[in-house]
Amino acid sequence: MARATAARVEVRVLDPDAPGLSPAQWNRLVERSAVPVGHMTWEFQRAWWESLGRGEPLLLAAERDGEVVAIAPFYVDYGMVTFAGTCFEFDYLDFVGDVSDPVVLEALLGCARECVSEFVGFELYFVSDRSPTGRALREAAPRLGLSCHIEDDMLAPELDLVTDRAAAVAFANRKSVLKLERFFARGGDLQVQHLSEGDEILPHLPAFFEQHTARHSDESNPSRFFKPKARRLFEQLAVCAGKTGRLRFVRIDWDGRPIAFHYGHSYAGRYFFGVCSFDPALAKRSPGKLLLRHLILGAIDEGAHTFDFGTGDQEFKRELATRITGVRTYGLYPTRRQADGR
Repeated sequence: MARATAARVEVRVLDPDAPGLSPAQWNRLVERSAVPVGHMTWEFQRAWWESLGRGEPLLLAAERDGEVVAIAPFYVDYGMVTFAGTCFEFDYLDFVGDVSDPVVLEALLGCARECVSEFVGFELYFVSDRSPTGRALREAAPRLGLSCHIEDDMLAPELDLVTDRAAAVAFANRKSVLKLERFFARGGDLQVQHLSEGDEILPHLPAFFEQHTARHSDESNPSRFFKPKARRLFEQLAVCAGKTGRLRFVRIDWDGRPIAFHYGHSYAGRYFFGVCSFDPALAKRSPGKLLLRHLILGAIDEGAHTFDFGTGDQEFKRELATRITGVRTYGLYPTRRQADGR
């Protein structure tokens, strides 16, 4: 088992199948992160590995005085070190735990580099500007003989449900949206289901996948669910996180016919907008707006402080957002002198 030390910090390479940390211990570290997000919880990470995992896992734990203070959930592919969980559906990724001490961060990065025989660099996706990790990476890079680059950036809109709660309620109750709901209610039996347990969600997934692929059948922008691995990710989320109470699945039926779906989650007071779909045959009736109304009301009812739209600058997100932050991909590569071994 590889080990690396830096000052008061020791880094251990953990066996991903038996890391010596329970899910509860892992999740307590997530809670101590500067910006805790559900995508970094043990359940979401496990679901990713069991469905989309690729390359070789490289799970590192930084310890101080025998206590794990941070985890780097990496994988290695062709010499590149990347966060586990990197996929379209996971909007935010980061280190797990407290890496505010530069010694901890540098020890994790240094150990990862030493563990990769043909090291190319780090490509760390989806680091939120709300997290101090981006600045810490830029500061640590030159001390490690690395250059740091921002390789991609995206917008991340969110709606404040505390200071802007009245505006959120007003949007959900707009006359045009209420008129839309009345149209469906008068024309048939309108049912809205909010589910959070995995065993409740699983039976609805085939219909969700079918609707999503029907709506996104264009070859220029096809549904992710044409790929079996993407379907498996959402199935595994229902299995792995099904008892946590964090999943948020909404199905809207009209006379027993599904007209809209949403599959997201809620964590630490943030209601995360995930993947949604609506019946393309009803596009002119805007069932997506009806779905968004019930998502926002559901977030308010459960006491969420933020409705997080994730990444993307779609018009409906910009219209509702009260804050827009950034999400960036950081690339760290050996400088020429470091690469030459001088």
